[in-house]
Amino acid sequence: MPITRMISIATFLFAIALHPTAAAIGADMQMHRAVYELSLGRSQPVSDIAGIEGRMVVEWRGGAECGGYTSMQRVVTHVTGGDEASVSNDVRLSTWEAADGGDFRFTRTEYVNGQLIETESGFVRRDAAKEKTTIEREGEAPIEMSGDVLFPIAHSLALMAAARAGKQIFSAPLFDGTEKTENPTNAFIGKALAAPRETVEAAVVSGEGARLGDMKAWPVRLSYFDGDNLEGLPDFEMGYLLFPNGVSAALVLDYLDVEMIGRLTELHYFKPGSC
Repeated sequence: MPITRMISIATFLFAIALHPTAAAIGADMQMHRAVYELSLGRSQPVSDIAGIEGRMVVEWRGGAECGGYTSMQRVVTHVTGGDEASVSNDVRLSTWEAADGGDFRFTRTEYVNGQLIETESGFVRRDAAKEKTTIEREGEAPIEMSGDVLFPIAHSLALMAAARAGKQIFSAPLFDGTEKTENPTNAFIGKALAAPRETVEAAVVSGEGARLGDMKAWPVRLSYFDGDNLEGLPDFEMGYLLFPNGVSAALVLDYLDVEMIGRLTELHYFKPGSC
C-alpha cells in the first residue's frame, strides 16, 4: 500500500469572494503542529497487510502578514505483510500557498526502508484572466488545470465556510502536490457535536490556544476521485472531526482495501503571525 496521499488537513485562504464567511473563519484559524499516532483499522484479504504502525506530523505556519502559508507534513509507517515481511515508508511534503491563492509551491520526497526512491518539486501559478492554472515541474511539460482548482489551505477554508453555513455537501477540485494533477473532491459534513471525551483528552497540548473540549466539531467524510470520475468509487477517503479553529482529530484514512486510524496525541499552538 503506497502512502502517496499525504492528507492535506490544512486550512485557510483563497475564496473570500466566493465564500462571504471566509474572512471571519480565517480570523479564527489557529496555526499549529499536530501529531497523530497511526495504526491499522481494517484490512481486506486482498491487501495482504497484517499490521501498520506509524506517525503523521502536520505543521502550519504563516498568515496574510507573512504573504502566505507554509505546511510541512511527514508520514512514517511500518507495514507488516501476511508473510511477516515488513517495509518502512517515509513520505515528506512541504508546501507554500500564497495568501491570495495565486501561487503554490510543493516538494515531496519518499523513502522506502531508508532509501530515497522519489523526489519531486513544482510550482503552480493561477491565471485568473485566462481562467486556468498551470503546474510546472522540472524536466516535464507544463500541465494545465481548471481555473477554479483550490490549493489545500483554500480548500479547507472553503469547506469550513460551507460547514458554518450549515451545508451538508461541499465539492471542489483540489491540488495538493501529491498527485500529477487535480482531484475532484466531495465532502459530507455532519452537524457540529461535542467531540468524544477520549478524543479531546488524548493529546498533550502546549502553547496558547483554544481548548478542544470547549468546542464542538463537525464530522467530515472527504472523498478524493481520480480525474473527472465522480460516478465510481473514490480513490481515497478520509473521515475526521474538524474543530472551528482548524484542528482535526479522530482520523480515519481509507485506502479502500486498507484503513488506517490516526489518533491525535500532541498539539502545539503557534503564536498568530508566526512565519
